[in-house]
Amino acid sequence: MVHEEELSSDQINPNISPLHGALRRTWCDFCATSSIHGLKYTRDKDTNRLVHFVWILISLVMFICAIVMTHTFYVDYRSSPTRMNVESDHTPVSKLYFPPITICPEVLFNMDKSKAYIETLKLPESVQVADVLQHLHIFSGFMLDDARFLPAEIELMESVLLDNNLTMVQFVDRLRWDCHELLHRCRYHGDIMDCAQLFQLSKTFFGHCCSFNLRQQGLNFTAQAAAGGLDNGLSLILRYKDENYDALQSYSHGFKLLIQETDAFPSAHADCKFLGLNTESFATLRVVETFCSEAVKALTIAQRNCVFRHEFRLRYFSDYVYPNCELNCRAKNMVKLCGCHTYFFEFNRTKDRVCTFRDIPCLVDNFPDIITRRKKTQCYCPLTCEHFDYDVQMSNFALMLNMPVVDPFYTGIENNDAIVHIFLNSQVYRRVRVDLLSNMVTLVSNLGSAFSLFVGMSMLSLVEIIYYFTVILRRNYVQECRARQKLHTLHRRPNFGWPGDKNSNQQKSVFYITGRN
Repeated sequence: MVHEEELSSDQINPNISPLHGALRRTWCDFCATSSIHGLKYTRDKDTNRLVHFVWILISLVMFICAIVMTHTFYVDYRSSPTRMNVESDHTPVSKLYFPPITICPEVLFNMDKSKAYIETLKLPESVQVADVLQHLHIFSGFMLDDARFLPAEIELMESVLLDNNLTMVQFVDRLRWDCHELLHRCRYHGDIMDCAQLFQLSKTFFGHCCSFNLRQQGLNFTAQAAAGGLDNGLSLILRYKDENYDALQSYSHGFKLLIQETDAFPSAHADCKFLGLNTESFATLRVVETFCSEAVKALTIAQRNCVFRHEFRLRYFSDYVYPNCELNCRAKNMVKLCGCHTYFFEFNRTKDRVCTFRDIPCLVDNFPDIITRRKKTQCYCPLTCEHFDYDVQMSNFALMLNMPVVDPFYTGIENNDAIVHIFLNSQVYRRVRVDLLSNMVTLVSNLGSAFSLFVGMSMLSLVEIIYYFTVILRRNYVQECRARQKLHTLHRRPNFGWPGDKNSNQQKSVFYITGRN
């Protein structure tokens, strides 16, 4: 509503400033013509002030509700901008690598080999080979805190290293198991194969183990493709080739089976199963792959709340996955608290010292801080955006040595063997896609719906507001100024004049009252 006519004197309030008057008239004009619901009733001339107040209150409440809902939409958009959709339940498993399989002994060292090696070493005076063998259990101090060791025990083992000028890594390499001492027979995709073609010695949080299809520094990644069904799986006969297996008094007799992502360091974060001796086990795997759309990849790390592997660097591991980050934090805490890290974290990526036996008391005493039980020692480890999850179901049966079978794989099985069959239980697997929950267009649409619901406001209403409080406000201000100037002219003092000749001695006094033009 544009006022082109001049304002009359009764339309002006001289007690307020021109700007104040222009704002009041602009607001009244806006309320009378705006498309925003309820505003026209706040200035309705046919109602009293009470009705005006009620409508002002209602409009204010509606605006607050619209703002609260808008804030809720925006917070949801910022905090969780993604959602997960099932891309397919029928993706062929042939597109996958066979899941990495790691077999770990329940005891750290081969006692027959350890005895033969220690016999070649120079031992401290009055120390026998049997004394060193009996103290090999001290290695558990590098991993756990469930035992305390006497200073004499620690110094005995440390003196063996010093007297023979050995590092911890060199000493462990001569005591550990080799894969051929654990794996008696292997079958993959229905073919009996040399286990050395499939498995390699790997480092894990449980010491040295044997891994299949694991990508780790120092290993040759075999990249074996997956296939569904028992016949296309991996079958193993596990056997300890050690006559003194019980000498270390292990907690259990058997093996650990670890299944984790291809780039993950085998640890307790993996899906860990126990394979007992004299048992035959069937491990069925179900795979779920999570991947991101291109729109999600374009988001910032803060928006998607996860990282891709190239976006986060680790000190002790070359590849980023969440378990590696947790273990990297443990290694950093070891170095911070004890000045060293354990031998199974040694990948020659840093110059940090490898812990020796004298560091075990420090590792044990600070174990809660090392494994991040306390918040002050925890590290920031974001989730990975793309990953594989493995659901492992185990079935165990007593091993029957005398059962007649045609399969040559079972030929020559013995007492205390452990047999395991690991396979994918389907020819297809599930792929889950991470998509945007809402983009900017959806956010603007949600914001518009909130204001439309409560106050009937649209983008055109926003244009109206800008128009009225710029163009119309300026015109009203100019009119206010002109009207006040004219009013001031009407009320100024009368003009006096002295008509006649300037040199005349007789002059009459007259005055003129200026009227309206």
